[in-house]
Amino acid sequence: MRRAAAAVLVLALGAVGVLAGSARDPGAAGTLSCWPAGERAAYAAYEAALLGSPTRDKLLEWHQLLGAEPHIAGTPGDLRTIERIEKAFKDMGLEVERHTFWALLARPVGASLEILGPEPLRLDIREQALPQDPFASHPDQTAGWNAYSGSGEITAEIVYANYGAKADFEKLRELGVEVRGRIVLCRYGGNFRGYKVKFAQEAGAAGVVIFTDPSDSGYMKGITYPEGGYSNSTCIERGSINTLPYPGDPLTPGREATENAERLDAKEIALPRIPVQPVGWAAANEILQRMSGPGVPEKWQGGLPLAYRLTGGEGLRLRLRVEQERAIIPTSNVIGMLRGASEPGKMMVIGCHHDAWGCGASDPLAGTIALMEAARAFTDRARAGKRPARTVVFAAWGAEEFGIIGSTEWVERERRRLVKDAVAYINLDMASMGPDFNASTSPSLRRVVEEAAAGVPTARAKDGMTVFQAWSRRSEDPMLAGRPRFGELGGGSDHIGFVCHAGIASTSLGGGGSKGNSYHSTYDTLPWYWKVVGEDYEPALMVSRMTLAVSGRMASAPLLPLDPARYGLETRRQLIDITKRAAEAGVIAAPAMGREVAPELARLEGAALQFEAMARDVDRRLLAAVEAGAISGERLARVNALLIEADRAWLSEEGLPGRPWFKNLYAASDEDSGYAPWTLPLFRRAIEHKDRAALDAAEETYLGVFERLREIVTKIGAEVG
Repeated sequence: MRRAAAAVLVLALGAVGVLAGSARDPGAAGTLSCWPAGERAAYAAYEAALLGSPTRDKLLEWHQLLGAEPHIAGTPGDLRTIERIEKAFKDMGLEVERHTFWALLARPVGASLEILGPEPLRLDIREQALPQDPFASHPDQTAGWNAYSGSGEITAEIVYANYGAKADFEKLRELGVEVRGRIVLCRYGGNFRGYKVKFAQEAGAAGVVIFTDPSDSGYMKGITYPEGGYSNSTCIERGSINTLPYPGDPLTPGREATENAERLDAKEIALPRIPVQPVGWAAANEILQRMSGPGVPEKWQGGLPLAYRLTGGEGLRLRLRVEQERAIIPTSNVIGMLRGASEPGKMMVIGCHHDAWGCGASDPLAGTIALMEAARAFTDRARAGKRPARTVVFAAWGAEEFGIIGSTEWVERERRRLVKDAVAYINLDMASMGPDFNASTSPSLRRVVEEAAAGVPTARAKDGMTVFQAWSRRSEDPMLAGRPRFGELGGGSDHIGFVCHAGIASTSLGGGGSKGNSYHSTYDTLPWYWKVVGEDYEPALMVSRMTLAVSGRMASAPLLPLDPARYGLETRRQLIDITKRAAEAGVIAAPAMGREVAPELARLEGAALQFEAMARDVDRRLLAAVEAGAISGERLARVNALLIEADRAWLSEEGLPGRPWFKNLYAASDEDSGYAPWTLPLFRRAIEHKDRAALDAAEETYLGVFERLREIVTKIGAEVG
């Protein structure tokens, strides 16, 4: 047995003897609390075999297979990537479906950016070739572009708008800077690039140029590529600028984008109308150094060695030309299924997208390789006669980069079945980017992630330290001493369909901390990854093992490792944050000294805490009954169904105001940034719109959710007896 596998087995077996009821004690994380005592050793051995399966050499092999060429969704390279994954899944023995969908995608046709004036200058919109990285010069690499840009040619003056956030455009209005008819220059960061364009277009801008600033991702962070890992002067961030109020195919919201699906009129949907061009900071520097208007607010100054200006002055004009075509183009998800031994109708889903803006060594393949190794580990065990109880689905999603399309189309096709039968979803997008583990997770999955983390070695550990120990020490939860701090699920990746549309408990697992950035550039290649993240693949091994530990437990535990009680604590945590935000926005008065939650939200705080106390009591009795083998068969099946139902209690079929596709009242993305989470989104929207009546209505809605949760936990308690 390899050393890593042996270490995992020792950790897993060592956890078996800890009392199940102490699973909330951080010192006891790692217990197999959802198994009868007599079955724990057998599962610990199975888990150790799973975790011992991933290897550095196989991860490298997957990386070289999938990262050899650019594979933008809908291109020949994309099709070859789909075929490679499909073959690999079939070779593993999985039941494989190539789920093809037909989505409105964009294609670059041509573009140019020029400075006009006494000395005209054509600006580079491609990265420079590097002899150290032949992948970056692959003939299928594209010039910089933003998918769904409007097409056209314009000549106009310049306005600098910082990050292009809503507050930045409000500041320009306050300063009396005219945006209408001008080209907006703004830097990447702070919000989703599409909202930069949306706010510029709403302000009347004629076009947008977005650049990577060295203060955000360049020489002010560290040595640049190829000597180091940070963005060099020609590094360009590509990406979609779609800000429709739903993910997936722009023309088929809420339904699968089949070949003959009923579609919206492309002319009637709110895709960008103005031309947009991304550039590196070398091109931006040529523009900024010629600007002669008033200086910017202090916080708007970037990292180039010059004073940033609000306007270019009448003598400085840009000519921007962008030509793109939009067309309905087929591409595919690759779905591999390992049917469960005893509960094949229940599903544990693991996913990561396969499409990229170039070779995609980091985004997405740093996660896709962990998906492939997880599939290999499960199928190796299945060939040895050890199948999980529930079905495990391995999904390589298509067209994520254009707007979370492939996973959304699959969820929309399968929603009824997923709502009923999916136990959890794990997302691995860009997951293995460094040794520092992190997770953004639905409340009900946090305990199982913690417990799994106590049985997995942290990346590059020299002292036997586990993921749980390293994570807790690096990022301790301020409300739970000795426990790690979780992130909240927002937007930007394939978990959205599962958690926001179908109410499925989800987690995004990953590792970070490496010194560099190649995001969406032609430099997102294997040589960049090996230089910056490392050739040892230790972060990918850690993420693969965490994926296996969490999914293995969710797929095989007799009692589903879902913890609805955690919704009580996390709701109170969010109410503290909502109180601060609402007071700052003037929606409510600041609470009295010593109070963390406003009186206006006190009823919901009380309901959340009462639910947590009640649910914890039932949880203790349930775990004790499972440990003793006193609950099984039909009773246990009913309990598991109720645990799934607790996550679905947050669903509203009407959806969020203005965004009916988002149906989860606990988790959504920020409607003005795209990436950031809106936890308890009815409150967050009320604050954003300064609507006190909506805030009060939100509390009533959430009180109703906790009433449903109490009813569900009461039924669980009745099954326990």
